[in-house]
Amino acid sequence: MANAPRSTSKKSTTASSESAANKRALVIVESPAKAKTINKYLGSQYIVKSSVGHVRDLPTGGSAKSSEKKPATRAKLTAEEKEQKSQTALINRMGVDPEHDWKAHYEVLPGKEHVVAELKKLASQV
Repeated sequence: MANAPRSTSKKSTTASSESAANKRALVIVESPAKAKTINKYLGSQYIVKSSVGHVRDLPTGGSAKSSEKKPATRAKLTAEEKEQKSQTALINRMGVDPEHDWKAHYEVLPGKEHVVAELKKLASQV
């Protein structure tokens, strides 16, 4: 009787192994021609899709944040405040945040929103 529960757990382990074996992986490349070629080599275990070029990039125009008009201020800034403002402006122009593990601020390129949405949908199914 002690062996019966073990065989049941083996069946569930086998079932989970089978479902893991049936899973497919998503591979994203830039070129449709590369996607077709890579798909030939990888086979049916992989879904190979093309993004048709870059879909994300660092912000252009020197700002990682939305370009909203800011009200003009006439207050005199101290030297410390000027230094802080200068450092913040530099960080925004770089497109990365050195205070948070150099996290990059990416933007989806104009016209690529539908490609990103399709790739996200495929990724959620895999």
